[in-house]
Amino acid sequence: MSTMLKAIKPPLFEQIPLLDFFFPGLVPVLSSVWPLLTSAPSIGRLLCICGLLLLIGKYASEYLGKLLETYFTSIIKVSYYNEAYNMLISWVCSQLFARSAHTSLATVDLKSFKSRNANKKPLYYSPWNSRFYFWYKYCLFIFKHYRSHGAFGHTREEVSISYFRQNLSVLRELLDECRLHYLGLVKNKTCVFEHQAEEWKPSKSRSKRDISTVVLNKELKKMLLDDASDFLNPATQTWYTTRGIHYQRGYIFHGPPGTGKSSFAFSIAGHFDLDIYDVDAVGLKRTISSNKNVGQSISPPQTPAAKTVSLSTLLNVLDGIGSPEGRLLIMTTNHIENLDPALIRPGRADQKVEFPLADEDIINQIFFFIYNPQLTNTGGDESENGVHQNEEEKVDCKLPKLAQEFAAKVPKLEFSPAEIMSHLLVNKQSPLNAIAGVDTWVKKIREERMKFTRTNSWTLGDNDGF
Repeated sequence: MSTMLKAIKPPLFEQIPLLDFFFPGLVPVLSSVWPLLTSAPSIGRLLCICGLLLLIGKYASEYLGKLLETYFTSIIKVSYYNEAYNMLISWVCSQLFARSAHTSLATVDLKSFKSRNANKKPLYYSPWNSRFYFWYKYCLFIFKHYRSHGAFGHTREEVSISYFRQNLSVLRELLDECRLHYLGLVKNKTCVFEHQAEEWKPSKSRSKRDISTVVLNKELKKMLLDDASDFLNPATQTWYTTRGIHYQRGYIFHGPPGTGKSSFAFSIAGHFDLDIYDVDAVGLKRTISSNKNVGQSISPPQTPAAKTVSLSTLLNVLDGIGSPEGRLLIMTTNHIENLDPALIRPGRADQKVEFPLADEDIINQIFFFIYNPQLTNTGGDESENGVHQNEEEKVDCKLPKLAQEFAAKVPKLEFSPAEIMSHLLVNKQSPLNAIAGVDTWVKKIREERMKFTRTNSWTLGDNDGF
């Protein structure tokens, strides 16, 4: 009789093989706790039943969730390193439902640097490694922020938006609204991208710099703007394509430090509403000068070899077979003679533009720029503006004469525009004081140059950039 009962009632995992098919790993657990479940009523039996129900519920919810996502939802995923990530996160953070996230990442909003009271450095909250539901145009969506493991052990952050219908049009409509919201935030700003983990990541955005605020030779400025404008004309791309010429344009700005190379490159990006991709952030290998005649040498930390970029790799990126078209390449260097000829040959650097030290015309432009009454008192406290109003009205009519007097006292082709502007900014409220202090300032700068030379400076290389 006992033998017949054993044949009628085989072990649990032999009775329900379909259970193991739908919930892998569950049957071995059931077979282990089966003796407790079939034993006499006890606290241990009750705990086993509760634990078993929780385990089955966990498996069932995960299975049903995957089933819904696979057959009944539409999903769009966005990588952390793509600018669409910033678009989506900025829109989500502006919505009230984002406050329901169980986990948030708190950061300091450094953009609000103007605040000097209790509102200084406000905290900025964004969803982090969480999941929540929200309604958009009477449709239910799921927002998920999670971290996944990428290649070479890198951890990648991704977000996804799910919608309970197999129709991507609504998701695309939502992302388009995120895009418009993001464009409103970065309006009149220039976005700078840096290289992170083999991807380009938006690192910061700065207010566009008007091209008129860059002090440069007027003919040279007009020539560069006309050349860039002609290149960016849609008809030019067709002209290049029909002739089989790679559609790209390169410039190299060279000259002493402080002559406006980087400033003009930044203003060009703002003038044509372009983004900046800072190749210098990739980690180009640099050499550091040190004074080896001194008893002890100073050795600043070197860039790890793994993060450096070889010249051949850089050249291939600039104009190789897979190099992008339609881009303006601007290289800046303090010493063009130290660059490899292959880097600055025609085709990579179509125009070589020298940014010299300040001549008489540049000195006059800087003086007018600093003391132009139309550019002053555009903001700030009214009482503070009123203090200097009378003086500025008197200076306005004498400005050309004062500019000539200042330019006559400053040695030509010896100081950079940045050095001259630094002196004028110290006396930005009084051009007369700026003129009176020229001799003292010139003497001070010359003495400083004698003390700090390139052989004992910690300045990295030539401050080259792309």
